[in-house]
Amino acid sequence: MNIDRDTELRRLARVLHRDAAQLGHLAALDGAGLMKLRTLIQNSLLEEFAGLFEKIAASGKLAPDALSALLCRKVFGPSITANMSYYVPADRAARMCKHFDDEFMAEIAREQIPERAREQLEKLPVDLMRGVTRQMLASRDYHIMGGFTDYLPEDKAMILMEEIADPADSLRISSFAQRKDRVARLTAKMDDQQIRSLIEAAFKAPEFINEVGLVTAQMPPKDQQRMAKLSDAVDPKHRATARQAAEKNGTLEQLQPFFAA
Repeated sequence: MNIDRDTELRRLARVLHRDAAQLGHLAALDGAGLMKLRTLIQNSLLEEFAGLFEKIAASGKLAPDALSALLCRKVFGPSITANMSYYVPADRAARMCKHFDDEFMAEIAREQIPERAREQLEKLPVDLMRGVTRQMLASRDYHIMGGFTDYLPEDKAMILMEEIADPADSLRISSFAQRKDRVARLTAKMDDQQIRSLIEAAFKAPEFINEVGLVTAQMPPKDQQRMAKLSDAVDPKHRATARQAAEKNGTLEQLQPFFAA
């Protein structure tokens, strides 16, 4: 996986509750180094108390799903529930989620480590995810949504994208997703009007221009050519601006089909 350093810096900053600009002392670390640091920090608490979380999860094996869910809501809270969830079979975790409201599920998601929640994302019904998506959009939890985008099954991601009304929100979420190739495949499945709206939003802010370039660079030539034509339809000047961004972020060679179209 090609690890984009700026994306990883944004994710680490959120984990540390800091602005990315405050992490200048980490300039020596590349994207892979920043990712390693982030995962070490995220996993430190879990690994220290792993035995306890595993015991709590095991203690509820014989209890009905509804009762276990009630204990999660009334006793454990979202933080312990999130850490315990990694030790609960994914099928059972999905059943328990049916007894949670959207707000509590969103609170759990904010405490989870996306890398460890992959099986749950595969088993959780997409209809239950819709409400969580709306909650996170309302609270502007783009960093959480971007992290989960790396592991969310793409068919579910396509459905949940229907909840995102503002194209700028899609770009904000993408800016926290490390798997730009997955975002590229999802973007390519959009219709022409959706992509035009995305391009219009992107060229209103420098960081968005860079994000669209990173995503487009992961597309095959045919999709890049489509992006170029749609970009020209919005404003022919956009490609010159995109070239400047590509020269700065090192994607110019990858974007040759886009610029040659």
